[in-house]
Amino acid sequence: MASWNGISVPPLVGGGFPIAALQLCSVYYVGALAVHALIPYFARTITPVSKAEARRTHRAAADLRRQILRESFLSLGPIAVKAGVFCAVELIGTRGWGLLYDGPLLRAGASVPAKALALAGTVLALDFLHDTWFYFTHLLMHKNRWLLANVHHLHHQSHVPTPFSGYSLHVVEAMIVFLDEILVCFLFPIHVNVHRLYHLYTTLIHIGGHASYELHPLVPSLEQLLYVAWRGDSVSRELNTVLYHNMHHQYPSKNFSLYFTHWDRALETIKPGYEDEIGRIKKEQAVRAEGGGGGGLRRYYSVLVTCMGSTLALSVLAYLAAYNALVWVL
Repeated sequence: MASWNGISVPPLVGGGFPIAALQLCSVYYVGALAVHALIPYFARTITPVSKAEARRTHRAAADLRRQILRESFLSLGPIAVKAGVFCAVELIGTRGWGLLYDGPLLRAGASVPAKALALAGTVLALDFLHDTWFYFTHLLMHKNRWLLANVHHLHHQSHVPTPFSGYSLHVVEAMIVFLDEILVCFLFPIHVNVHRLYHLYTTLIHIGGHASYELHPLVPSLEQLLYVAWRGDSVSRELNTVLYHNMHHQYPSKNFSLYFTHWDRALETIKPGYEDEIGRIKKEQAVRAEGGGGGGLRRYYSVLVTCMGSTLALSVLAYLAAYNALVWVL
C-alpha cells in the first residue's frame, strides 16, 4: 500500500472486492449527486428533455426524493455485481487466461503520440463493443416477455429518470449488462489499468444518460469529443444524446442503444421524430443560456466542463477519504 504525505493511496487494480466496491460507490453516488444537483445549481439554465420533467413542481419534491432513495438503494445490487466482475477480471489477469497485460502501455521507448493513439484506439473499440452488447441484450430484455416482466421492468419503474436511475437495475440484468466487461478480456489486448478506468468511467456514462436535462454537446464520450472538435455544437445523427435514452423510457419499444444510433437505425427501432425533438431542445437550450445572466452558450458550456471535471475530482477524493477511513477503523 502506497502513501503520500500520510495519506494511504489504495491500488487501482488488485485490491479485490472491497476496493472495487469502494471505487464504484465513489464514482456512482458522487457522480449521480453532481449531475442531479451540482450542474443544475451552477449552470442555472438547464433544458429538460421530457415534458414530465418540465412539469415537476415543488409539490412533487417529496415524490422525487422517494424515487431517488429507491433508485439509490436498488443500485447497490448492480454495484456489487460489477465489483464481482472486476474481481473476475483481476483473476483472469493474474492467471494469464485472456489478453490482459500489465506493465508499460506499449513497448519500451514508444512515443507519447503512439501511446495516445493506442489508448484512443482501445477506447473506441471498447465503446463500439459495449454499445453493440448493450443494444442486443437490451433488445432481448424487451422482446423476451419473462425477462421484461421479471427483470427489466425494475429499471422502467423510473418513468422519468434521474441520474440515480443509471444502475437502478435487477441484479440479473446487471449480470447480463456487465458480462461484456469479462468478454472483452479475450477479444484484444488491453492493459489492466485501462480496463478498470474505462469501466469505472462507463458508470458516469450511465449516470449522464439518465440526466433529466440535455448535456449535448458535452456528452462525455471520446466520439462526442472528436465530433465537437470537427463540427462544433451540431447534433450528430450517429451519436446518442440524453434525450435519446430518455425517449426510450417514454417509448420503451424504441431507442435501445447506448453510445451510437446505427443499430437502432439499421433495425428500425429508432423513435420517429427524434431529430425534430433534439432540434427543438437545442434551440431552447440556446434561448435559456442567453437569458441566464450573460455569457450565453459559451458560459453554459464552460460551467458544464468545470462541473464535469469537478465531479471526477470529487469522486477520487471520496474514494481516498472512504479508503483512509476504512484503514483507520480497521
